[in-house]
Amino acid sequence: MENINAVHGHGVLGNARQHGVAPLDEGGNNDRAALPLRLAREGDRVRIVSLNGGRGFHDRLAGVGLRVGERVEVIRNRMDGKLLLAHEGTRLFLGGGMAQKIQVVVVEGGDL
Repeated sequence: MENINAVHGHGVLGNARQHGVAPLDEGGNNDRAALPLRLAREGDRVRIVSLNGGRGFHDRLAGVGLRVGERVEVIRNRMDGKLLLAHEGTRLFLGGGMAQKIQVVVVEGGDL
């Protein structure tokens, strides 16, 4: 069976970076485990390390400025999975389903 990436002329990672997906080791935080954004605690500052969804999912997030490498602060994380985030001076609400598909690492202090 041919590798679909090879058929389309992409490397091992294919066009993953184009869609906002990058291996964890490129983010410089190998010693920290990634977790779904849905599990982040209120007050956590996190960096997005991968987005686990299709093109529509990536496009919706890109439309509000959320891509791999972006940093956000969790303002509120309700028990029903809804999150209120701060990102570049804007407040964003995300549902639990979307938040589950966003992998993040907690960032120690620092600016967003």
